[in-house]
Amino acid sequence: MKRFLLALLAVTTLGTMCACGSDTGTTETTASGASASNGKYKIGICQLAQHPALDAATEGFIEAVEAGLGKDNVEIINQNASGDSNNCTTIISGFVSDGVDLILANATAPLQAAASATKTIPVLGTSITDYATALQISDWTGTVGGNISGASDLAPLDQQAAMIKEWFPDAKNVGLL
Repeated sequence: MKRFLLALLAVTTLGTMCACGSDTGTTETTASGASASNGKYKIGICQLAQHPALDAATEGFIEAVEAGLGKDNVEIINQNASGDSNNCTTIISGFVSDGVDLILANATAPLQAAASATKTIPVLGTSITDYATALQISDWTGTVGGNISGASDLAPLDQQAAMIKEWFPDAKNVGLL
């Protein structure tokens, strides 16, 4: 299921990339009318740290993008910040300087760095629990807007509580981690 959602997210991203790709240097027009630098879409991935869940999100995204665009049509620059938010800023700044067509921000610190670094390059967030808190949006409507999109990993706590009540109707106290 997780891979399906990542694939769906990647397909959505491809539409965003086609509509909002940056124009930095030599470009070619693809059959769909989108432009890609040097004939390839350049995607920068900034992952906060090595962690099985973050690794799976990055790997699923790469697989879906390569399946959707073809391996020969995409250049992926995959960087790991080793758990340091300052490294996220450096990595994202490099992506902006390189004129990537899309930034995948895998975790909150890369998302915040990307939001600060660019208002034009499409940014896709993954492994983000709360966009409103991460981006300091006080009038949250459920969407970020601008050049940022993505998926939240916030669990539907009300649905989980209902499921626990159904499975364990006699439980008096329940703790969630």
